[in-house]
Amino acid sequence: MKTNHISIIALFLCLLISCKETKQKPNSKILDSSVTSSITKGTSLLDKCINAHGGIQKWRSFTSISYNLEEDGETVYQLTNIKDRRAYLKSNDYEVGFDGKVAWAKPDASKIPGKSAAFYYNLDFYFLGVPFLLKDPGVVATDEGTSVINGKNYETLKITFGSEIGLSPEDVYYLYLNPESFRLEILTYSVSFFKKENAQINSAKTYSEYKEVQGIMMPTKLENFEWNDGKLGKSTNHIRLFSDIQFLNEIPNQSIFEAPEGSVTESVN
Repeated sequence: MKTNHISIIALFLCLLISCKETKQKPNSKILDSSVTSSITKGTSLLDKCINAHGGIQKWRSFTSISYNLEEDGETVYQLTNIKDRRAYLKSNDYEVGFDGKVAWAKPDASKIPGKSAAFYYNLDFYFLGVPFLLKDPGVVATDEGTSVINGKNYETLKITFGSEIGLSPEDVYYLYLNPESFRLEILTYSVSFFKKENAQINSAKTYSEYKEVQGIMMPTKLENFEWNDGKLGKSTNHIRLFSDIQFLNEIPNQSIFEAPEGSVTESVN
């Protein structure tokens, strides 16, 4: 009887341990976008989002993108090489570029956003190029499930970066996708370029007025909003309007990216 009693207790303990193990929270679905090619296309939330915007193969089939950006009554022409990210920007007040090694501004950076060519040369391109640029090496996409913002449901992606990626690897992005179309509607993000301690979510940007351009769905209006406690607040009246968007197969004048005489340069590590 004593032996049977001990056996029953041992069996009970085994069952208890087994139950605890099965109740452990499953791991989050984390995908390094540089290796998602080994996963069936379209299975990850990031892939669904990219496919909803035209597909990564279509995006990568082009050499560069150009457009006019209107902000606060000023128009800036921007041209970026999709392959190597060299860039050229021109307004009535300044020229900005990136030659692959250094960023430059002419006559100087005093009139450009952030007053830094290294900060500004790819700023608008990156926001416009989401979600495609999230396939860059070192970008980590985490499926965060469903979020509710101002009473509306969104599928949610969290984006982080490897420690050696870009000038601000501490930055964090959240993409809020339409649950039916998987198209990007809201992007929240941190800006730690100037202060690393600012690596917390402090800004929100809405993507709207989509237009199909050569097989790619591109937003033509990006608007900034206040973001507090997971809620979209008032517009900050910071609106970017994109027009004349074109994807190019070649760049005739490659020298346009080079720092001209009289420009001020900044190192891009």
